[in-house]
Amino acid sequence: MQDHPQSRDSAGRFAGRGARPAAAPSASPLFTPIAEAADRLRTCLETAIADLTGTELSPEGKPAPTIVVAASPGAGKSRLCRELLHEQLTTDDIAFHVPTLALAEEAAADAATLGTPAQVVRGRSAKVPGCCGEKMCAKSDLVERGARLGLNIHETFCQSGNDPGDRCEHFETCTYLQQFETSGEASHRYMSTRYLDLPNPGKFKPSLRVVDETFWAQQISFIEIPLSEFTVPRTFLRLHGRNGRKQAHLAGRHADLLAAARALVDTMCAGHSPLALSYSAEDYAEFATLEHGSHAPAAQLSPGQSEHKQSEALASAERNVRYTSWFAAVWTCLAEAKAAGRSTTERLCLVQRREGPSLRLCQIRPLSLREPTLVLDADADPEILAATGCDVRQASYMTLRPNAEVVQIHDRRMTQGSLRNGPELREDWRRVIAREVLTDRVEQGGGVLVGASRKVVLEFFRDAGHDFSGKSDAEVSDIMLTTRLHGARWLWFGSRALGSNDYKDCGTAVIIGREELPTTALEDYGRALWGDRAGVDLDFLIPDATGAVRMPAIEVPYLMKDGSAQSVEVACHPDPLIRRVQRQTRELATRQLIERLRLARAERPKRVVLGCNIPIPGVPVDRLVSWEEFKPRRHEAALVAAILQKGGMRLSAAGLEKDAPGIFARRDAAKSYLKRNHVQPSDFLRGLPAAMRDQIHHIELCEERPYARPCSALVFASCEANALSFAEAQWGPLRFAHVRDAPQRLRA
Repeated sequence: MQDHPQSRDSAGRFAGRGARPAAAPSASPLFTPIAEAADRLRTCLETAIADLTGTELSPEGKPAPTIVVAASPGAGKSRLCRELLHEQLTTDDIAFHVPTLALAEEAAADAATLGTPAQVVRGRSAKVPGCCGEKMCAKSDLVERGARLGLNIHETFCQSGNDPGDRCEHFETCTYLQQFETSGEASHRYMSTRYLDLPNPGKFKPSLRVVDETFWAQQISFIEIPLSEFTVPRTFLRLHGRNGRKQAHLAGRHADLLAAARALVDTMCAGHSPLALSYSAEDYAEFATLEHGSHAPAAQLSPGQSEHKQSEALASAERNVRYTSWFAAVWTCLAEAKAAGRSTTERLCLVQRREGPSLRLCQIRPLSLREPTLVLDADADPEILAATGCDVRQASYMTLRPNAEVVQIHDRRMTQGSLRNGPELREDWRRVIAREVLTDRVEQGGGVLVGASRKVVLEFFRDAGHDFSGKSDAEVSDIMLTTRLHGARWLWFGSRALGSNDYKDCGTAVIIGREELPTTALEDYGRALWGDRAGVDLDFLIPDATGAVRMPAIEVPYLMKDGSAQSVEVACHPDPLIRRVQRQTRELATRQLIERLRLARAERPKRVVLGCNIPIPGVPVDRLVSWEEFKPRRHEAALVAAILQKGGMRLSAAGLEKDAPGIFARRDAAKSYLKRNHVQPSDFLRGLPAAMRDQIHHIELCEERPYARPCSALVFASCEANALSFAEAQWGPLRFAHVRDAPQRLRA
């Protein structure tokens, strides 16, 4: 492959420099032979489980002892782990966490086939199995609001601990509570990763937790507080004692708090660090404590109240939540930064919004787990896990070689913005999808999976006429996941692409673009995970004179299957820790999506199209192509569409209009295009695989009608006789029809 200068597309626009020869080939991973994978993985898991089951609970407030097994997607680590748990810990209480309820149901069913006493823990908002639309908890909406406020859900909504008679009206018939009463001998509980931060359900006390797939992002949160609200008096601060007399020391503390809030705002607005103020870490910690006492007294909630009264009480608490946890979190952040000996804070910053300036705080909620934890995640990063509150004691890695033919676009980034705002670009991709669907059907590959960001997938569905007005996000997702649009199945980056085996039989994966967090969002993740460490700063990007933040491009090598040395310039964050987050959310998110095809264990090579120039770790590339070279030209797309819809196409302008109306809507447009581009019959076959070209027959025919002219046609059929029969049935009656050239003489 030659060095590519900055090329232009068919419209004359710059298309990017693309791939170029590198000084040395990319270092290849040490791929584990598939024949050895099961034994090696079993050894890793047996060792991990043995070590963890001999480990005590971590002390209160200390991170949970954790072992990581990071084997490639599709290696079989989840299934093998369930087998070992059945063999060794059948009667022990085990909590098995997965990203979604659907995966929990699948995993529990698999465990049951092994003979493991397993139960699925369904959340309060989950639907009751077999009941149309009914939720596990009759007050699930209220419960969700209470959970966001940090309330003890069972005490507040189910049954009072002090007064067992004070309980919810649905207590006796509650499906959510009944699932724990009917669990019987089920010692292994399968549940969503959302339960990592919740109390153990019922009397369940696991001796081991297994966390399958990534979970770190759910521990991060961001809050924004308008400056105008942060400096207002805390009107509900309890300044009076029980005797009604004003307590001078509380009034003084309130005044100190407001003075500190004003000083903080003024200092940050002036562009200075809030840590330059004269307050100590103890002062900031005291302000945080004071904030917790400055909110309006929470209306009393009790399980026996009516839903209306509970809703009103929650509304009151919701209005005041920012005056407790939010404001207190700001002071806590400053206290921790001051205690670390820092002169600047990274987690707290000033941002400009349309409504005015605000304080933005990036924070992580460390896991409160104490049980020994086994993490099964191909993408596990020990640095990120440590930041979430895991004491990573050992990690094992295993990489399997994908059994796939991988074609990658090397000269286009395919940004989310260009795809969402570019109907022409989406049409080009629609034609690519049609070609891949046709190829897959011919080769009996099992179907095509198309992946992109959810917002991009949504635009493809809207292009096809889907109207999602009035539908919830969950309803829209269900439609897109279950609809075969353009003959393909659709999926998007993120939790939907984790752990699922629903697409393992597909023969082709087409990945359009990539998931790319905005620079500010990427850095905010870094702030939350590693901000305000003692003695070390994160390396943030600095805006240029226009205020734009541009990420530097560095040369990243492709992993080429033939061992050649090729690389491309890719925007990468300069801070090594933030780069870890970028790699998780961008490169590895792409790998997770293509691995839904379970490439390592595929019996025959599958096909992967990577529609983005970013090299993907652990995915060797067979061929790098430019976008202009790869995408079907208009006449090629017309043939593909006609074969999919009818089985063949006449090559005249009138034939293109009638046989491929989605590509050529008007006869004069087709005529002009054919003339302008000097299109020959053989040109229609470009981009089709050789096996398919051998089944396309070039026929000369003439319709049985006055003034009809002879024309050429291309027909997809198993033999010449079938091609002629198709032509007669599709376009007859015919005056004559004969095969003009044998397929192998048509140049492709």
